[in-house]
Amino acid sequence: MDIRLSYLQAKCAFRIILSAHLHVPPRDLQITVSRFGKPRLPAHDIEVSQSHSHDWSAVAVSALGLVGIDIERWRPLANCRQLACHIMTDHEARVFEDIPNELSVRNFLELWTRKEAVLKCAGLGLRQDPRGLHTGWYEPAVQFGDLQYYLNALPVCGQLVGHLASHAPQKIIMRSLPSQLNAW
Repeated sequence: MDIRLSYLQAKCAFRIILSAHLHVPPRDLQITVSRFGKPRLPAHDIEVSQSHSHDWSAVAVSALGLVGIDIERWRPLANCRQLACHIMTDHEARVFEDIPNELSVRNFLELWTRKEAVLKCAGLGLRQDPRGLHTGWYEPAVQFGDLQYYLNALPVCGQLVGHLASHAPQKIIMRSLPSQLNAW
């Protein structure tokens, strides 16, 4: 899929999902972004986050406080072991070295989505070096700066890996866009 088209579809899906959630026509939504790119809806008392990977899109909406979401489509990554040194803490890298090759891509994407979800929740995104954030693979909550972030694996299909980060434990409700939107 064309990267530009995928990006535009994700932006449209974001607006449509928020419109349905808030019962506001999509064109009437006032969406701003922070200086680091975190979307905000100033007229509504909710926090939002979005992610997309290829032809998949995810949106998180929370009335309980800050939220961050990240998804990645599972795909072969021949260089995931080389990429590890760019995103992992020293401890995470040592653990990753012992992971068998057949599990390395999945584990790399699991860790990546945990880190990016926390960084999005913090409002920093990838402007923060992910090596400065230790999430590990299984911890239900992590400390970053002065704040604690709760992490939940998203119950997604086998093609996706994803995580939600928040300041308070969140109940995850999954919804799909109508299938006719896939014809865009």
